[in-house]
Amino acid sequence: MALTPKQKQYRTAQILHWIAFVIIVFNLLSGWRIDNFEPAVKAILMMIHSGIGTTIFLIMLVRWWWRRKNRLYVPPRWWKRPTMVLQWVFYPLLVIQPVVGLAQAAFADFPVVAYGLIPYSSLGPDDPAMRALFLGIHKWIAWILILLVILHALDRGRIFFKDDAAMLAAENRS
Repeated sequence: MALTPKQKQYRTAQILHWIAFVIIVFNLLSGWRIDNFEPAVKAILMMIHSGIGTTIFLIMLVRWWWRRKNRLYVPPRWWKRPTMVLQWVFYPLLVIQPVVGLAQAAFADFPVVAYGLIPYSSLGPDDPAMRALFLGIHKWIAWILILLVILHALDRGRIFFKDDAAMLAAENRS
């Protein structure tokens, strides 16, 4: 059976969501202990981490543009608020985080070359104080993103405990 245009939009949204989820979680986990490695290994890990961060930045811009272009289901009434607030905090942070990472890399005293092609560390002078500042911001945003992922999972998990179809039917009657 062929999908309707709306079903295709939802399918596209789901695919973009899960691609973003996998690489965001991978990058959050990969960034944890990079500073504990020897310089040669650290450079390779930073190349991978910064490349993935750049990819996340691009995917989030595409997702943000795509969501604004394609109006999807918006949950009604009170249960709309947590989901929408979460998105309005999550999306900007997922765009800001790679930019902060880039700023951190610009002041690094070791080479940070995204995809092995983009020399982020050559964008600024070696400056340990600035690197430390942006590293701190990068870590705080990472913790906030982890919290938001958990909140998002809990919000989405509510469908197992509540009958959304019944909520929608009640909403349509009022």
